[in-house]
Amino acid sequence: MGEKIILGLSGGMDSAYVAIQLLEAGYDVTGVYALMHDSCDGTDEAKRLARALGIELKTVDARPSFEKEVVLPFVSDYVSGRTPNPCVMCNPAVKFKTLLDVADSLGIEKIATGHYAKPCIYNERYSFAPSADKTKDQCYFLYGLSQETIKRTLMPLAQVLKNDIKQFFAVNNIYNFTKGESTDICFAANGYRSVIAAHTELPPDGDFVDTQGRVLGRHKGLHNYTVGQRKGLGIALGKPAFVKSLDGANNRVVLSFAEGFVADAFKVRDINCVAASEVKAGDSYEVKVRYRAAAVKCTVESVDKGVVTVSFAQPQKPPAAGQSAVFYIDGVVAFGGIIC
Repeated sequence: MGEKIILGLSGGMDSAYVAIQLLEAGYDVTGVYALMHDSCDGTDEAKRLARALGIELKTVDARPSFEKEVVLPFVSDYVSGRTPNPCVMCNPAVKFKTLLDVADSLGIEKIATGHYAKPCIYNERYSFAPSADKTKDQCYFLYGLSQETIKRTLMPLAQVLKNDIKQFFAVNNIYNFTKGESTDICFAANGYRSVIAAHTELPPDGDFVDTQGRVLGRHKGLHNYTVGQRKGLGIALGKPAFVKSLDGANNRVVLSFAEGFVADAFKVRDINCVAASEVKAGDSYEVKVRYRAAAVKCTVESVDKGVVTVSFAQPQKPPAAGQSAVFYIDGVVAFGGIIC
């Protein structure tokens, strides 16, 4: 028997490919399927896949922790005018914790996942470098992991292209996949508004205002808007307008016209250091303020009571409160946090 390893097995193509690669490398693989939410229950699919691969599967009911760590904060953010990122919350608090808990209970050191990212060491600290498949790279979602977690994790898809995986299974008739691609809001099959409504009252209507506070019209609840939104505002102003910010305290949606839709700086809280051992004023990085955004140059202006103020080298589209800002140095993840 080879070295034992715990693999997060979702029932999809990526984790199946990882299982095959680990088995071919001589690992003794035990799969773990964590049930996060009733609306995305893939337990049966994971069991069928494990049988086809010839590996043991352990199932874990992670619904209570997922509700506490992901769903409830998600609801709270939306009704308060923030735009949350569920995967960022789920990875450290639920997904990786579940795998490590199972590994620890069995005395197994290593875990593996089907993430597209490359665990690496930078200045004697564990971090992530981008995967070979830049269209699938998931470094942005992993900044919340601890040094110990990264140290114990293998990500065999770091050098693999998604198209190569599809081609592999097209040529090798190993399994008939029925599970689709994962989505950021896996627990909102009927839309995120239904999730909010199941936990609390939907936010009430309120005022659209301009950047000077002048009322422009009525909005249909803060949860229906996000910073940067242009389409679907439901208001005619004679020229294009964008959501510049969501004022939860006063239940207002602040609109800006194209010429005013920029920001020079922003603030970040709940910092987790990855390649960077600390965050100091004057440090320069590149930052992504949205998953699909290009990384842009920035400088840390100040650090005060855990809140980091960051200036852009060039004015940018305003970041959305509640989203994650992920900072990079030499192409690897330095640190990340939640945009205030």
